[in-house]
Amino acid sequence: MKKELILLPSVTYAMKAKSILDQAQIRSYIQRTPKNTGIKSCGYCLFVPNRTDEAEKFLRSKGIRILGRAQREEL
Repeated sequence: MKKELILLPSVTYAMKAKSILDQAQIRSYIQRTPKNTGIKSCGYCLFVPNRTDEAEKFLRSKGIRILGRAQREEL
């Protein structure tokens, strides 16, 4: 199973994004960014188990800068 991750420029953005998604009732979790994403980020990202496309679009509409997306294999 793959995890959809939203990559952000700072841990502050990750916390703010999580708060925005919580208010929109979209579940998300802050976690460490895998090293093999190929995108330089702060080291933290958001894991959004469902509605990832909707979450990304919503965050962008709220002015959250998103560096990209990645997938991580679940163990």
